[in-house]
Amino acid sequence: MAGAGRAPRGGDGAAAPGFPLRPRLRGAPAEYRAGGGFQGWDVELTNTTSQPCRNIHPVLVLTDRSGALRPGEVRLEFADPSTPGGRRPVLLEETDAREVVGVLDGGPAAAGGGFTVPAGGTVRVPVRLAFTAGAHPDEITVHAAIVQRRGDDGDWVGESGAYRLTLLAPGPTAAPPSGTPYASGSPAEPSGAATAASARPPDPGELARSGQPSPAGPWLLAGAAAGCVALGAAAVLVAARLRRHRR
Repeated sequence: MAGAGRAPRGGDGAAAPGFPLRPRLRGAPAEYRAGGGFQGWDVELTNTTSQPCRNIHPVLVLTDRSGALRPGEVRLEFADPSTPGGRRPVLLEETDAREVVGVLDGGPAAAGGGFTVPAGGTVRVPVRLAFTAGAHPDEITVHAAIVQRRGDDGDWVGESGAYRLTLLAPGPTAAPPSGTPYASGSPAEPSGAATAASARPPDPGELARSGQPSPAGPWLLAGAAAGCVALGAAAVLVAARLRRHRR
């Protein structure tokens, strides 16, 4: 990971001042209701370098004030045009600091997978978030930490600002999440410098993912085979670094 003895890298691997990717969480609502429907927003990734950044994996980190939130109480998915239905659920894990983390990824079989962000361009990743009726009302903070996978290792290449939301108690007729579509209504799309290239229909292999889709689960399981655990370890490390920065 970048940071301790390693400079953040993007593009062709050359060192860049600061982080090479600038993530933003856009269009996110201020309130959710436990047991309510999905609400959509975007993880926006902007490449500040002159080379494409490949194998990019956004890691979403949810921290609630009381520390009561559990992975099973959160529903998170993102737009993936290579998946039937165009949506891929995100496997969520809990860190030792009671943070809920999940990687937007297609799983270990997507060799070298992840997102590609064009040089000087921006990729939008529509996500949907919901909470089960059992989630405790609370104040929750969401960050996006961006990891670039490099073989069995990863570099920390971007960090978003904080998105703060209020989780309300269930309504009188709480139901399983359904709710609104994605905020932007379409799968990951480049913009800015990539606008001309995106005039034709999106190609999932070019705009977002490489390799074949696969279940997201094993990617974060700490007990998985060594070849599948690299990004899961990176997610936990990024969460720990975010925690230290917020103190």
